[in-house]
Formats: sequence, structure tokens, C-alpha cells
Amino acid sequence: MSAQPVSVSVKKFVTSHPILASGGWFAVAAFVVSLVVWALVHGQYAFPKEISDKFHFVDWINSAEDWLEANFRWLTRAIADYIRVALEAVEVFLWEAPWPAVVVALTIPALVYGGLGLAIFTMMGVLFWAAVNMWDSAMSTLALMLVSVAISVVLGIAVGVWTSQSDRVDAAVKPILDTMQTMPSFVYLIPAIFFFGIGGPSAALAIVIYAMPPAVRLTNLGIRQVSENSVEAARSFGSTRWQLLFKVQLPQALPSIMMGINQTIMMALGLAVLATFIGAGGLGEEVWKALQRLRVGWSLEGGLSIVFMAIIFDRLSLAMSAQNHGGRIVDPSQMTFRLLPQRWLHWQPARIVETGINAIWDAVAAVSTALTRAIAGGLGAIAGLAGPERGANLKLWLKERPGLVIGLFIILAIYAWDAWVSPIPNYPRDWRISLRGPVDDAVQWLAVEPTFIAFTKGFKAIIYLYALNPLDKFFVGLPWWYVMVAFFFICWRSASLSFALVVVASLAFTGLAGLWDVTMYTLAATIASVAISVIIGVPLGVAAAYSRTLDAILRPVLDAMQTMPTFVYLIPVLMFFGGNPVTAVIATVIYALPPVIRMTILGLRQLPEEIDEVSDAFGSNKLQALFKVRLPMASPSIMLGVNQSVVMAFAMQVITPLVAGLGLGKEVFHAMNVADTGRGVVAGSGIVLLAIVLDRLTQAWTKNQRIALGL
Repeated sequence: MSAQPVSVSVKKFVTSHPILASGGWFAVAAFVVSLVVWALVHGQYAFPKEISDKFHFVDWINSAEDWLEANFRWLTRAIADYIRVALEAVEVFLWEAPWPAVVVALTIPALVYGGLGLAIFTMMGVLFWAAVNMWDSAMSTLALMLVSVAISVVLGIAVGVWTSQSDRVDAAVKPILDTMQTMPSFVYLIPAIFFFGIGGPSAALAIVIYAMPPAVRLTNLGIRQVSENSVEAARSFGSTRWQLLFKVQLPQALPSIMMGINQTIMMALGLAVLATFIGAGGLGEEVWKALQRLRVGWSLEGGLSIVFMAIIFDRLSLAMSAQNHGGRIVDPSQMTFRLLPQRWLHWQPARIVETGINAIWDAVAAVSTALTRAIAGGLGAIAGLAGPERGANLKLWLKERPGLVIGLFIILAIYAWDAWVSPIPNYPRDWRISLRGPVDDAVQWLAVEPTFIAFTKGFKAIIYLYALNPLDKFFVGLPWWYVMVAFFFICWRSASLSFALVVVASLAFTGLAGLWDVTMYTLAATIASVAISVIIGVPLGVAAAYSRTLDAILRPVLDAMQTMPTFVYLIPVLMFFGGNPVTAVIATVIYALPPVIRMTILGLRQLPEEIDEVSDAFGSNKLQALFKVRLPMASPSIMLGVNQSVVMAFAMQVITPLVAGLGLGKEVFHAMNVADTGRGVVAGSGIVLLAIVLDRLTQAWTKNQRIALGL
């Protein structure tokens, strides 16, 4: 590929970057002048204390909380009592239920809606809880999930329906939902303790606040996306507003609502683990105890139990929303593969295995169909007492789901055996497995291995000397006005004037709240973490895009990294790198790395094949084609990965104080320890504002890059 003249290259670079094009040189000149002034003055100007002392945000929030306590705490305690009763009832029921019944209760829906593969995975995942001796803890987390998700879904759908019926309500609710979704999860635990006390009820209500927005948003979106023709047709037949809602809009919006429930479940599980800090117990408590004792094997067992629970509920809720009843038929004339990939159709051993599976499947289906007819007839007759239409509908619903009926029959048979024949014992000890010994031995060996020790010391020194410390000194050492001016011009030229003004107001809030220095440190730590994630993630993504083998190896690793609870990473990192701010950056890098790798792979693989043909026609070798054509063309996708990495890095900020992390996260964590709601909300708001600023800024860069590339 021939080299272009320097002047032409510079011109193209300038015109393709909005910060430099169309008068952007004024922004650069302002930067240079500001930098010269700062260099001449050599001052490190903190935000003026005489100004920040006039704004007592913490006191104002705490005063509002005191007023709410004096007037409404009787109501919150009453709500907590009702939730406590429900939570304890579900928890005791799950504890005392025979373990085979719980396995069947989760496996059968997976079989009916997701097929044999999901059913086997679900069964193995549930059995893993018992195999590692965490059954009771898993049941506690499951009970908390069931109660909190049920409340979140009911309230979320109700509010979503309300917002879908009124644009004014939608506009008023939207900023509230934005705040609920971006506020660090720990912040919700502080007022929950204050109003609802320690334990499960406060955890459940904190989860409701944190996990409800997706249900609201996607219910609203689903109803608004119902075609106008369907609505007009229903109105022409004389449907009332309620009939239109329940018989037309909600049924057609069901896929979107189910997706909202899926996202609610995942967010609820994320906070259910952290709720151990306010006495909720469960699997989160197992991981927290392991962290306190630096037991990596113990934490891995707890973390994997949480991962299995997350994947099971994620896949099951998605399957239920898709209404996929088991088979994966590519062509109706082909044999149905229920376990193995359908692409193995022409491999004889696979056909033999699937033939046996189909024979068993058909036999079970015949039995379940006969059983369903008998049960459906009886239940339909009972329901018919409330009306013939209801009886017929129930009978039809049951006949369409024979797997659920036979699953219910098996569960009842298990309970009958346990109650009247022979009590079912706990999960046999001989069937248990332990990861603690081998993992702890491996970690202990690494902790004293000279080569590994040298690597960890060198890696830590590089991060501190060349990333964290320079960025910390740069941001904290800059005058506050210089930072505001710099962000103003960058955001103005990258996005818009209104966005730049919002950014300045956000930074001003952190200064007025007396959090300027810790905000700048948080900004430095986040940028350092994301930069390291990009340095590591982009080459890995490029390698995986060119190597299917490496991609197959990385995919399950990335899945586990993204579903593993955040503070599980802290234990091995703490053991290998010690408790210090660099350790916090390393833990953040591990958590924020997957989206960069994934989006790099996706961006390179989605490029059209014609790009390679053009590169070859100009005589480019593979490296030239990669760096001069493929990576620039994939840059919007890579920038989207950077955007997601930024969001995840900020989410990690409230966890890193457990390993001596500093910044706004430490303020939030300390506020939770002393139950200072005002301090926690103000520091959490600072994290939210920073996250929104960098999120919108990277989104703007992605958009500008796509425009420059003509995409």
C-alpha cells in the first residue's frame, strides 16, 4: 500500500476527528494557552474551600432522612415485617424441601422451554450447590431472589404500564430510572439499613430499587411498540381502555416484558450477593468469609455457585421469553437434534446418540401426554366452577405443556415418598466434591514461586510507575479550573455544547461537595484501568479473531469473568499483589477486560470480505492490512467495547476499598460502615456523574468514528 504525502495524511486525520475539524483548532489553542499559564504559575489549585463550605449536601440529605424517619419509619418497618414473613416462609420451605424436588423443579422448566441441553446444564448446576456443601446458602440466596424479583416484576410492570399510557409520566420517570440504574449498588444498602433494619427485608427492598428499572423500561417499550393497526382494530370493535391493555397491548408486548424480567433477575442476583454486608446471608456470605480468610478455593466454590445460578436464570428466562419448546429443527424434514449441535447431522455417531435420545423423548412425551389429559380434565372441571371459559383455557394450557405436568407429578411423588414412605436424607457425603484443597495448594505454591513473585512485583511496579501514579499526579495536581475548561472543550467538540455544560456542572458538584481530590483520583484510577484493559484486550481480541481455537478457549473464560461476582476477584489479587491502590486497579482491569476482547473480535469478524480483497489488490501484507485497514474499520466496535469497559470499571470502584482502593468508592464504603446516608449518596452521585460523563464521551467518539468511516 503506497504511502500518502504527509500533508494529505494530516488533512485526512484532522477532517475525520471532530475535535480538530471545523474550527476545533480554537479548542487546541485554548488548551495550549491554559497549559502555558499553568506551567508559569506552577500552582496546584484545589477547589476553593470557601465555596464548597457553603454547600452542605451531606447534612441536607441526612436532615431529609431524619424527617422521613420521624414521619414514615412506622410504614417502612411495617413493610419490612411483611417482607420478613414472606422471605422466612420461602427460605424455610426451600431449606426443608427434599433436594431432589428442588432439582426437578428447576430442571423441568429448563427442559420444556430450553431443550435437553439447558436441562442437563441446569441439573448439573443445581447439583453443584449440594456437591460443594453450599446447598443451604444457595437456598437462602434463591429465596431472597424469588421474593425480591417477584416484587420488582409486579411493581416494574405496573409502573411500565403507567408510563406507556402517558408521555408526561414517562418524561418524569425516565431520569429517576437513569439514577436508579447508574447509582453504585452499595449506596442502596445504606438507606435500606436505616429504614428497614439489618437482614433480609432491607436487602430485598434494596434489590427492588436496584433491579426494577429494566422491567419498567422494557414494559413501557413493548407496549409503545404495539402496532397502531392492532390498537385501532381493537378500538373499532368497541374495546375499553382496560380491554385494549390486557387483551391486545400486554400480550403483544410479552416478549419485551420477558426480556425486562430477564434483566431484572440478573441485576437482582448481582445485588443479592453484595447484600451480605447488611446481614442477608446466602452465597455472598460464603464469598465474604472466604475473602476475610484469604481462602481462594472456598471463594471459588461460592463464586461458581453464583455463576451457575446466574447462567441458569438467564438462560431459562430467555428461553421462556422465546417460547422455544425443546427442539432445534433447522429443516422439518431433518432429524431433530435435542442435545448435540444440529450441524453434526451428517456424523453417524451423533445420529445414533440422538436416535436413542429421541426414542426416550417420545416415550416420556407419550406418558406425559396421557397424564396431562387426566390431570387437565380434573383441574379443568374444578376451574370450570368459576366459569366454563376459564376451565377450557386451563385445560388447553396444560395440554400444551405436558412436561410441566409430569414435572409437577414427579415433585408430588417425591414429597409423598418423603412424608409417607421414607424420609429423603440430605445430599450424600460420598457424592460431594471439593475444590478448596487443590486450589489453595496451587495458590500457595504460586505465592512462593520466585518467578511468579518477580512477575507480580514487576507488573505492580509498571502499573504504579507508568499508569496510576502519573495519572494521579496529573489530575490531582491540575488546577480545578483547568480540568473544567479541558473537559468543556473536549466534550463540546466531541458531542455538543449542552453536553459540555452538563459535564462542567457535574464536575462542579463534586467540587462543591468537597470531593474534588477523591473525584480526580477516581478518574485517574478508572482511566488507568481502562487503558490497561485496552492494551491487553485489543491484542487478545485480534488474536482470537484470527484463531478459532483461541476464540473457543476465551469464550467460556470471558463468560465466567462477566458472571463471577465482583469481589471474588479480590481474593487471589489480594494474595498475589497485597492490599494497595495498585491491587484495586488490577482487580478492576480483570473485571473490565471482557467487553474489550469481545467487541474487538466482533468488530474484526463483521468486516466484509471485500476489504481483504482490496488490501491484497494494493499489495498489502497481513500486518499492513490489519493496522491500516481492518483495525481502523473495526474501531467503532472497539470503541463500544471501551465504552462498556468504562462503565464496568466505575461499577468496580465501590468494591475496591476491600483491597485498599481509594477515591469515591472508599467514601461510599466508609459511609455504609457508619450508616451515613448523606455521605454515601453524595459520593455515589459523584461516581454516577463521572460514569455518565465518560460513557457519553466514549459514545460520542464511537459515533464520530462511524461517521468518519461512512458507516
